[in-house]
Amino acid sequence: MKKVFYTALYIAAAMILAGCAKTVTPGPNEANKRYFEAWMQKFHPEATQSGLGIYILSETEGEGVEVKDNGYALINYKTTDLDGNISSFTDANTAKQLGTYSETSYYGPKFTTTYKTTIQAGVGDALYGMKAGGYKKIIIPSWLMTAKEFETAQDYLDYYDEDNSASYTSSIYEIEVVDYTEDIDKWQIDSMVRFFSNDKVMIDGTPADRVFSGMTAADSVKTGFYYKTLVEPADTTSFAKDTTVYINYTGKLLNGLVFDTTIERVAKDNGLYSPSKTYKPVQINWGEEYSEITMGSDKSTVVEGFSLTLWQMRAKEKGVGVFYSNYGYQYSGSGSSIPGYAPLIFEIELVAKPED
Repeated sequence: MKKVFYTALYIAAAMILAGCAKTVTPGPNEANKRYFEAWMQKFHPEATQSGLGIYILSETEGEGVEVKDNGYALINYKTTDLDGNISSFTDANTAKQLGTYSETSYYGPKFTTTYKTTIQAGVGDALYGMKAGGYKKIIIPSWLMTAKEFETAQDYLDYYDEDNSASYTSSIYEIEVVDYTEDIDKWQIDSMVRFFSNDKVMIDGTPADRVFSGMTAADSVKTGFYYKTLVEPADTTSFAKDTTVYINYTGKLLNGLVFDTTIERVAKDNGLYSPSKTYKPVQINWGEEYSEITMGSDKSTVVEGFSLTLWQMRAKEKGVGVFYSNYGYQYSGSGSSIPGYAPLIFEIELVAKPED
Protein backbone atom coordinates (compact mmCIF):
# COMPACT_ATOMS: atom_id res chain seq x y z
CA MET A 1 0.00 0.00 0.00
CA LYS A 2 2.83 2.41 0.89
CA LYS A 3 4.54 1.70 -2.45
CA VAL A 4 1.33 2.52 -4.32
CA PHE A 5 0.99 5.74 -2.32
CA TYR A 6 4.51 6.95 -3.18
CA THR A 7 4.06 6.06 -6.83
CA ALA A 8 0.88 8.14 -6.98
CA LEU A 9 2.70 11.01 -5.26
CA TYR A 10 5.51 10.96 -7.84
CA ILE A 11 2.99 11.01 -10.67
CA ALA A 12 1.13 13.93 -9.13
CA ALA A 13 4.36 15.88 -8.64
CA ALA A 14 5.39 15.26 -12.24
CA MET A 15 2.01 16.49 -13.45
CA ILE A 16 2.34 19.65 -11.34
CA LEU A 17 5.86 20.33 -12.69
CA ALA A 18 4.72 19.74 -16.25
CA GLY A 19 1.89 22.19 -15.75
CA CYS A 20 4.32 24.81 -14.48
CA ALA A 21 6.83 24.34 -17.33
CA LYS A 22 7.16 27.24 -19.77
CA THR A 23 5.68 26.60 -23.20
CA VAL A 24 8.22 27.27 -25.98
CA THR A 25 6.61 29.08 -28.90
CA PRO A 26 8.40 28.89 -32.24
CA GLY A 27 9.50 32.31 -33.58
CA PRO A 28 7.75 33.82 -36.61
CA ASN A 29 10.71 33.00 -38.87
CA GLU A 30 11.41 29.54 -37.48
CA ALA A 31 10.18 27.70 -40.58
CA ASN A 32 12.16 30.06 -42.85
CA LYS A 33 15.22 29.53 -40.68
CA ARG A 34 14.98 25.73 -40.89
CA TYR A 35 14.62 25.81 -44.67
CA PHE A 36 17.46 28.33 -45.07
CA GLU A 37 19.82 26.34 -42.85
CA ALA A 38 19.04 23.13 -44.74
CA TRP A 39 19.70 24.88 -48.05
CA MET A 40 22.99 26.30 -46.76
CA GLN A 41 24.07 22.89 -45.48
CA LYS A 42 23.39 21.35 -48.89
CA PHE A 43 24.92 24.02 -51.15
CA HIS A 44 27.39 25.97 -48.99
CA PRO A 45 28.30 23.84 -45.95
CA GLU A 46 31.68 25.57 -45.66
CA ALA A 47 30.21 29.08 -45.32
CA THR A 48 30.19 30.83 -41.95
CA GLN A 49 27.99 33.58 -40.63
CA SER A 50 29.11 37.19 -40.47
CA GLY A 51 27.67 40.24 -38.75
CA LEU A 52 23.91 40.02 -38.32
CA GLY A 53 23.80 36.62 -40.00
CA ILE A 54 24.78 37.06 -43.63
CA TYR A 55 27.14 34.62 -45.36
CA ILE A 56 30.09 35.91 -47.38
CA LEU A 57 30.94 33.53 -50.23
CA SER A 58 33.74 35.60 -51.74
CA GLU A 59 35.16 39.10 -51.50
CA THR A 60 37.83 41.41 -52.85
CA GLU A 61 39.15 44.29 -50.80
CA GLY A 62 38.85 47.79 -52.22
CA GLU A 63 41.30 50.63 -51.73
CA GLY A 64 39.05 53.67 -52.15
CA VAL A 65 36.71 55.60 -49.86
CA GLU A 66 34.98 53.52 -47.16
CA VAL A 67 31.21 53.01 -47.07
CA LYS A 68 29.54 54.14 -43.86
CA ASP A 69 25.96 54.19 -42.60
CA ASN A 70 25.28 57.86 -43.31
CA GLY A 71 25.60 58.47 -47.02
CA TYR A 72 25.22 57.19 -50.57
CA ALA A 73 27.00 54.23 -52.14
CA LEU A 74 27.36 53.96 -55.91
CA ILE A 75 27.23 50.25 -56.65
CA ASN A 76 26.96 47.62 -59.34
CA TYR A 77 24.91 44.63 -58.25
CA LYS A 78 23.14 41.45 -59.27
CA THR A 79 20.51 39.74 -57.12
CA THR A 80 19.14 36.21 -57.40
CA ASP A 81 16.90 34.05 -55.26
CA LEU A 82 18.11 30.73 -53.84
CA ASP A 83 17.00 28.97 -57.03
CA GLY A 84 19.25 31.19 -59.15
CA ASN A 85 16.49 33.35 -60.67
CA ILE A 86 17.82 36.87 -61.33
CA SER A 87 15.60 39.56 -59.87
CA SER A 88 17.65 42.75 -60.33
CA PHE A 89 20.93 43.84 -61.88
CA THR A 90 22.82 46.84 -63.22
CA ASP A 91 24.96 45.52 -66.08
CA ALA A 92 24.20 45.33 -69.80
CA ASN A 93 25.68 41.85 -70.23
CA THR A 94 23.15 40.33 -67.85
CA ALA A 95 20.33 42.07 -69.73
CA LYS A 96 21.64 40.59 -72.98
CA GLN A 97 21.85 37.11 -71.45
CA LEU A 98 18.24 37.42 -70.28
CA GLY A 99 17.11 38.81 -73.63
CA THR A 100 15.86 42.04 -72.05
CA TYR A 101 18.55 44.42 -73.29
CA SER A 102 17.30 47.79 -74.55
CA GLU A 103 19.37 50.45 -76.27
CA THR A 104 17.39 53.12 -74.43
CA SER A 105 17.87 51.74 -70.91
CA TYR A 106 20.57 52.87 -68.51
CA TYR A 107 23.05 50.19 -67.48
CA GLY A 108 25.71 50.96 -64.93
CA PRO A 109 26.22 51.68 -61.24
CA LYS A 110 23.35 53.14 -59.23
CA PHE A 111 23.19 54.96 -55.93
CA THR A 112 21.69 53.43 -52.81
CA THR A 113 21.31 55.30 -49.55
CA THR A 114 23.21 53.67 -46.71
CA TYR A 115 21.28 55.24 -43.85
CA LYS A 116 19.86 52.60 -41.54
CA THR A 117 16.09 52.16 -41.95
CA THR A 118 16.48 53.13 -45.65
CA ILE A 119 18.50 50.08 -46.67
CA GLN A 120 17.81 46.40 -46.13
CA ALA A 121 19.62 45.25 -43.01
CA GLY A 122 21.52 42.44 -44.72
CA VAL A 123 22.64 44.65 -47.60
CA GLY A 124 23.80 47.34 -45.21
CA ASP A 125 25.58 44.72 -43.12
CA ALA A 126 27.55 43.72 -46.22
CA LEU A 127 28.20 47.25 -47.48
CA TYR A 128 29.35 48.95 -44.28
CA GLY A 129 33.14 48.89 -44.20
CA MET A 130 33.55 48.03 -47.88
CA LYS A 131 35.75 50.39 -49.89
CA ALA A 132 35.47 51.65 -53.43
CA GLY A 133 36.82 48.98 -55.75
CA GLY A 134 35.71 46.22 -53.39
CA TYR A 135 33.45 43.28 -54.23
CA LYS A 136 31.37 40.81 -52.23
CA LYS A 137 29.16 37.87 -53.01
CA ILE A 138 26.85 37.23 -50.10
CA ILE A 139 23.78 35.27 -49.07
CA ILE A 140 21.17 37.12 -47.03
CA PRO A 141 18.47 35.20 -45.11
CA SER A 142 14.93 36.50 -45.57
CA TRP A 143 14.60 37.98 -42.05
CA LEU A 144 17.47 40.37 -42.82
CA MET A 145 15.72 41.79 -45.89
CA THR A 146 13.75 44.31 -43.80
CA ALA A 147 14.85 47.94 -43.60
CA LYS A 148 13.87 48.15 -39.95
CA GLU A 149 16.68 48.63 -37.46
CA PHE A 150 17.14 46.29 -34.50
CA GLU A 151 20.04 45.79 -32.13
CA THR A 152 20.72 42.06 -32.38
CA ALA A 153 20.53 39.24 -34.90
CA GLN A 154 17.91 37.56 -32.73
CA ASP A 155 15.73 40.70 -32.88
CA TYR A 156 15.64 40.38 -36.67
CA LEU A 157 14.83 36.69 -36.44
CA ASP A 158 11.96 37.47 -34.05
CA TYR A 159 10.49 40.15 -36.34
CA TYR A 160 7.86 39.40 -38.96
CA ASP A 161 6.14 41.98 -41.16
CA GLU A 162 2.85 40.53 -42.41
CA ASP A 163 2.27 43.43 -44.83
CA ASN A 164 5.60 42.93 -46.62
CA SER A 165 6.40 39.29 -45.91
CA ALA A 166 6.22 38.32 -49.59
CA SER A 167 9.09 40.68 -50.44
CA TYR A 168 11.37 39.24 -47.76
CA THR A 169 13.04 36.46 -49.71
CA SER A 170 16.43 34.94 -48.99
CA SER A 171 18.72 36.29 -51.70
CA ILE A 172 22.20 36.05 -53.16
CA TYR A 173 23.83 39.42 -53.81
CA GLU A 174 26.89 40.32 -55.82
CA ILE A 175 27.95 43.86 -54.94
CA GLU A 176 30.75 46.02 -56.32
CA VAL A 177 31.33 49.43 -54.72
CA VAL A 178 32.23 52.07 -57.30
CA ASP A 179 32.16 55.14 -55.04
CA TYR A 180 30.74 56.53 -51.80
CA THR A 181 29.80 60.03 -50.69
CA GLU A 182 28.15 61.69 -47.73
CA ASP A 183 27.28 64.73 -49.87
CA ILE A 184 25.25 63.65 -52.90
CA ASP A 185 24.80 67.22 -54.19
CA LYS A 186 28.55 67.87 -54.23
CA TRP A 187 29.15 64.49 -55.87
CA GLN A 188 26.79 65.40 -58.70
CA ILE A 189 28.30 68.85 -59.18
CA ASP A 190 31.78 67.32 -59.29
CA SER A 191 30.59 64.79 -61.88
CA MET A 192 29.17 67.60 -64.03
CA VAL A 193 32.45 69.53 -63.86
CA ARG A 194 34.29 66.35 -64.91
CA PHE A 195 31.82 66.03 -67.76
CA PHE A 196 32.90 69.43 -69.06
CA SER A 197 36.23 67.79 -69.95
CA ASN A 198 34.63 64.76 -71.66
CA ASP A 199 35.75 64.35 -75.26
CA LYS A 200 33.53 61.34 -76.02
CA VAL A 201 29.98 62.62 -75.44
CA MET A 202 28.68 64.91 -78.16
CA ILE A 203 26.70 68.10 -77.62
CA ASP A 204 24.96 69.18 -80.81
CA GLY A 205 27.59 67.31 -82.81
CA THR A 206 30.58 68.75 -80.94
CA PRO A 207 32.60 67.01 -78.17
CA ALA A 208 31.54 68.21 -74.73
CA ASP A 209 35.07 69.33 -73.81
CA ARG A 210 35.03 71.83 -76.67
CA VAL A 211 31.52 73.09 -75.91
CA PHE A 212 32.27 73.62 -72.20
CA SER A 213 35.96 74.49 -72.57
CA GLY A 214 37.21 76.23 -69.44
CA MET A 215 33.91 75.96 -67.56
CA THR A 216 34.25 75.30 -63.81
CA ALA A 217 31.95 74.90 -60.83
CA ALA A 218 32.14 78.66 -60.30
CA ASP A 219 30.42 79.23 -63.66
CA SER A 220 27.05 77.92 -62.51
CA VAL A 221 24.00 80.11 -63.13
CA LYS A 222 22.51 78.64 -59.99
CA THR A 223 23.84 75.96 -57.63
CA GLY A 224 23.83 72.73 -59.60
CA PHE A 225 22.76 74.37 -62.89
CA TYR A 226 24.92 75.35 -65.88
CA TYR A 227 24.01 76.93 -69.19
CA LYS A 228 25.96 77.37 -72.40
CA THR A 229 24.85 79.18 -75.56
CA LEU A 230 25.46 77.16 -78.73
CA VAL A 231 23.95 79.62 -81.25
CA GLU A 232 23.50 83.26 -80.32
CA PRO A 233 19.94 84.60 -80.21
CA ALA A 234 18.46 86.87 -82.90
CA ASP A 235 17.90 89.48 -80.18
CA THR A 236 18.20 89.65 -76.40
CA THR A 237 14.66 90.72 -75.59
CA SER A 238 13.05 88.63 -72.85
CA PHE A 239 9.79 86.90 -73.62
CA ALA A 240 6.67 88.36 -72.04
CA LYS A 241 4.33 86.30 -69.91
CA ASP A 242 1.88 84.19 -71.96
CA THR A 243 4.18 84.24 -75.00
CA THR A 244 4.05 81.03 -77.03
CA VAL A 245 7.32 79.75 -78.49
CA TYR A 246 8.35 76.50 -80.14
CA ILE A 247 11.37 74.34 -79.49
CA ASN A 248 13.21 71.21 -80.51
CA TYR A 249 15.02 69.45 -77.71
CA THR A 250 17.10 66.40 -76.86
CA GLY A 251 17.57 65.08 -73.32
CA LYS A 252 20.50 62.88 -72.32
CA LEU A 253 22.56 61.61 -69.39
CA LEU A 254 26.18 62.54 -68.73
CA ASN A 255 27.24 59.26 -70.35
CA GLY A 256 25.54 60.35 -73.58
CA LEU A 257 22.45 58.11 -73.33
CA VAL A 258 19.59 59.91 -75.08
CA PHE A 259 16.27 59.44 -73.28
CA ASP A 260 13.97 61.88 -75.11
CA THR A 261 13.92 64.02 -78.26
CA THR A 262 11.60 65.85 -80.66
CA ILE A 263 13.96 65.24 -83.59
CA GLU A 264 13.26 62.16 -85.73
CA ARG A 265 16.88 61.72 -86.86
CA VAL A 266 18.13 61.76 -83.25
CA ALA A 267 15.41 59.30 -82.22
CA LYS A 268 16.41 56.86 -84.97
CA ASP A 269 20.12 57.20 -84.24
CA ASN A 270 19.56 56.37 -80.56
CA GLY A 271 16.98 53.59 -80.69
CA LEU A 272 14.13 55.84 -79.52
CA TYR A 273 12.16 56.05 -82.73
CA SER A 274 8.48 55.12 -82.62
CA PRO A 275 6.31 55.27 -85.75
CA SER A 276 3.34 56.22 -83.57
CA LYS A 277 5.03 59.42 -82.40
CA THR A 278 5.05 62.69 -84.34
CA TYR A 279 8.48 64.31 -84.34
CA LYS A 280 8.16 68.06 -84.58
CA PRO A 281 8.77 71.17 -82.46
CA VAL A 282 6.68 71.40 -79.30
CA GLN A 283 4.82 74.37 -77.91
CA ILE A 284 6.19 76.18 -74.87
CA ASN A 285 4.01 78.53 -72.84
CA TRP A 286 6.02 81.28 -71.15
CA GLY A 287 5.35 82.38 -67.60
CA GLU A 288 6.07 85.32 -65.36
CA GLU A 289 8.68 83.17 -63.60
CA TYR A 290 10.63 80.19 -64.94
CA SER A 291 8.63 77.90 -62.66
CA GLU A 292 5.47 78.86 -64.56
CA ILE A 293 6.71 77.62 -67.94
CA THR A 294 4.61 74.77 -69.33
CA MET A 295 4.67 72.57 -72.43
CA GLY A 296 2.02 71.85 -75.08
CA SER A 297 -1.53 72.97 -75.54
CA ASP A 298 -2.47 71.03 -72.40
CA LYS A 299 0.11 73.05 -70.44
CA SER A 300 1.98 70.09 -68.98
CA THR A 301 4.54 70.86 -66.30
CA VAL A 302 8.23 70.23 -66.95
CA VAL A 303 11.15 69.45 -64.65
CA GLU A 304 12.73 72.52 -63.07
CA GLY A 305 16.06 72.18 -64.89
CA PHE A 306 14.28 72.15 -68.26
CA SER A 307 12.42 75.37 -67.47
CA LEU A 308 15.62 76.92 -66.05
CA THR A 309 17.36 76.18 -69.35
CA LEU A 310 14.54 77.80 -71.32
CA TRP A 311 14.62 80.83 -69.00
CA GLN A 312 18.16 81.63 -70.18
CA MET A 313 17.13 81.63 -73.83
CA ARG A 314 15.92 84.24 -76.32
CA ALA A 315 14.49 84.23 -79.86
CA LYS A 316 16.11 81.68 -82.22
CA GLU A 317 18.78 80.79 -79.67
CA LYS A 318 20.23 77.31 -79.32
CA GLY A 319 21.69 76.31 -75.97
CA VAL A 320 22.36 73.50 -73.53
CA GLY A 321 21.51 73.20 -69.85
CA VAL A 322 23.24 70.78 -67.48
CA PHE A 323 21.79 70.32 -64.01
CA TYR A 324 21.84 68.01 -61.03
CA SER A 325 18.95 65.79 -59.98
CA ASN A 326 17.50 68.36 -57.56
CA TYR A 327 16.21 70.08 -60.70
CA GLY A 328 15.38 66.79 -62.42
CA TYR A 329 14.06 63.47 -61.15
CA GLN A 330 15.82 63.53 -57.78
CA TYR A 331 16.29 60.24 -55.89
CA SER A 332 13.74 58.22 -57.85
CA GLY A 333 14.88 58.72 -61.44
CA SER A 334 12.41 58.11 -64.27
CA GLY A 335 11.68 54.85 -66.04
CA SER A 336 14.51 52.59 -67.19
CA SER A 337 16.54 55.43 -68.76
CA ILE A 338 17.15 57.84 -65.86
CA PRO A 339 18.56 56.45 -62.59
CA GLY A 340 18.19 58.19 -59.25
CA TYR A 341 20.49 61.13 -58.49
CA ALA A 342 21.32 61.51 -62.20
CA PRO A 343 22.38 64.92 -63.60
CA LEU A 344 20.68 65.67 -66.92
CA ILE A 345 21.55 67.50 -70.14
CA PHE A 346 19.02 69.26 -72.35
CA GLU A 347 19.96 70.65 -75.75
CA ILE A 348 17.25 73.12 -76.79
CA GLU A 349 16.69 75.23 -79.89
CA LEU A 350 13.98 77.89 -80.28
CA VAL A 351 12.48 77.52 -83.74
CA ALA A 352 9.61 78.80 -85.88
CA LYS A 353 6.08 77.51 -85.30
CA PRO A 354 5.69 74.26 -87.23
CA GLU A 355 3.19 74.11 -90.08
CA ASP A 356 0.05 72.10 -89.33
